[in-house]
Amino acid sequence: MTSRFQSIKLSVQETSISNNNARFSTRIYLHAETMREHKLRTGDHVVVRKEIDGLECQNASIEMVTVGIVWPSFTIKNNQIQLNKLQRENAELEIGGIATLSRIKCVSIGASRIVLKPRNIDFSIDRTLNIFVKEILMDIKYLMKGNHIEFRYHGITRSFRVEEISPMKDEKIIGDYYSEIGLYPISRDTSVVIVNNVSISGNLSPEIGYDSIGGLSKEIKIIREIVESSLKNPELFIQFGLQPPKGILLYGPPGTGKTLIARAVASETRSTVICMNGPEILSKFYGETETKLRDIFDQAAENAPSIVFIDEIDALCPKRDEAGSELGKRIVSTLLTLMDGIANKKTRRVQTDRVVIIGATNRPNALDQALRRPGRFDREIEIGIPNSTSRHSILSTLLKKIPNTLTTEEINALASRSHGYVGADLAATCREAGLKAIKRCIKENKRDFVRINMQDMETAMAEIRPSAMREILLEVPKVYWSDIGGQQEIKQKLKESIEWPLQHPEAFLRLGIRPPKGILLYGPPGCSKTLMAKALATEAGLNFIAVKGPELFSKWVGESEKAVREVFRKARAASPSIVFFDEIDALTVKRGIGGEGGTSVADRVLSQLLNELDGIEPLVNVTIVAATNRPDIIDSALLRPGRIDRVLYVGPPDLQSRREIFKIQLKKMSHAKDVNLEELAIKTDGCSGAEIVAICQEAALLAMDEDLEAQEVRMDHFFKAITCFAHRITPEMIEFYDDFRQKFDNFQNTK
Repeated sequence: MTSRFQSIKLSVQETSISNNNARFSTRIYLHAETMREHKLRTGDHVVVRKEIDGLECQNASIEMVTVGIVWPSFTIKNNQIQLNKLQRENAELEIGGIATLSRIKCVSIGASRIVLKPRNIDFSIDRTLNIFVKEILMDIKYLMKGNHIEFRYHGITRSFRVEEISPMKDEKIIGDYYSEIGLYPISRDTSVVIVNNVSISGNLSPEIGYDSIGGLSKEIKIIREIVESSLKNPELFIQFGLQPPKGILLYGPPGTGKTLIARAVASETRSTVICMNGPEILSKFYGETETKLRDIFDQAAENAPSIVFIDEIDALCPKRDEAGSELGKRIVSTLLTLMDGIANKKTRRVQTDRVVIIGATNRPNALDQALRRPGRFDREIEIGIPNSTSRHSILSTLLKKIPNTLTTEEINALASRSHGYVGADLAATCREAGLKAIKRCIKENKRDFVRINMQDMETAMAEIRPSAMREILLEVPKVYWSDIGGQQEIKQKLKESIEWPLQHPEAFLRLGIRPPKGILLYGPPGCSKTLMAKALATEAGLNFIAVKGPELFSKWVGESEKAVREVFRKARAASPSIVFFDEIDALTVKRGIGGEGGTSVADRVLSQLLNELDGIEPLVNVTIVAATNRPDIIDSALLRPGRIDRVLYVGPPDLQSRREIFKIQLKKMSHAKDVNLEELAIKTDGCSGAEIVAICQEAALLAMDEDLEAQEVRMDHFFKAITCFAHRITPEMIEFYDDFRQKFDNFQNTK
């Protein structure tokens, strides 16, 4: 007979360590001081069970426990225990609940036979799987009927439920507590049976927990503090004469995980979830919609603790002064009354009010203001577009469930390049990569070795457009620095301004400086200003937003300024990003030139642009790149440091640059061996890059004019093309840019 050892009462916390390795998943984390105090050693097997109303569960026939090995942790308090989701599920424990832990020294009754049933998907069972599962079970060591186990097999997370566990036939179980509750150790002699049938009526997918969501740990922590205290311990608020928080509004772009968080909260708190969808509530009969709303809240109160989840709440509760129908106003008024009434029905009872409303929207400003006050939606939490670290967490979480060959470095590279991608986009990318891996393996006749590799992910990412950029994303041609001949100094300054802050942010922090906010490229037409902006976006891997001046202007008052605000709002949402203004002089003409006293559309657009660049709302991880060949008419307020920090002159290419441009162009052409790059570069003195490209095209046309079957372009064709070509860049034009550069430098020095 095995006696019950002295138990320890501990507060349950979520483990901060995520690992799909079955050996690590059996670890139960305690504070090192707690282990020392109770003489527990690392690796000791312990049993954890739920404490109900201050007492250990005494009914052995219904008690659920989880068994694991003790492991020290220095991130928790003395009175806490860290359990992963599977361990909490097995022992029917919740985060914040009280668990009882005791040591297992010896269990005399072993398991003769154990039957496992897949929880999520049907799959083929072979002898290798049985052997693998048996090794996993021996690592876990102790199991009982109803326990769940998870492990990775061939790169896929497999989840099983213990359907049946039988003791050794020769042994008696009377008087052995662990045998009484059906907890038996697994050994080499235990027979493992996997039943390959999943109940269709059941839930085909495992419950979603907090550990199923990547990249939102900070937001989840805030939501847990509010929701779990309201659902589990409302009496704590009532003792202090306070009302428990009743509502949370989650807002952010589509696909960031708002609905997923609500489902995870419901799963972890074991609450009833009532989803409210607008079309299901609306009725053509007067008063029926309000009745349905009241019925939903009555149902939530009867099944407390419960969560009422209202998705796309802005469609159900728009601003009453903007509502198009009387029905919309009545719905808002009814919902306001019901949210106020949650705490006022039976306030004398301790178990009241265990109802929390979670609303989700991507248009928070469209909601009626009365809903957004404390007492209704107490907290508003932004679920924004994930940054690089969050994207890495999301990808890691998604790829745990998918067989793949990706390394940590490759996942890091994918996360750093997927700017603007939300969780739903990354999930779609993984799904698309999976389809490509399946097609590839079927084609190679390797159906049993389907794995997602880096190439699958890169191809899928090229096809999945980020949600944050869907309305404004442009297909930027793949232009690289090597495609632009010469201009090495300009290229280097652009790299310093854009690529360095992304690749070496610690250097900027160490020196206490911020990256340049804006760059202006000016110079004669055809000198690669626009081409450099495209190369910058391609090489840096940033989201690229090209703004065309005429698109911003509108005949309606205020619409032009709104268009500018919208461009910068989307750029902030999809940061890090580049906003490229080609021919910016059309948008930023000096104020007052129109003679309308600053009231012209152009003046208002310029004022809005100045505010966006250096206004109250900071412009973080968004760089402005502008190009013009008329810098003299740009308003001086735009050219000051803090708005346009760097003003770079992109002049006609020098001899070395012209040679490089010819070299790049001739790589694409079939030409004679006697074509001399040096001579061509000398003869095209004063030509722009665009003119050199045009000369090459003209030479090819001359060769075709001689003979349509011509196999190559000769040197004489180039000479003839140069002779016939009229130079667009005049000495007066060069003098104009030199004068502007000198005046601008003098102006900056005087400031």
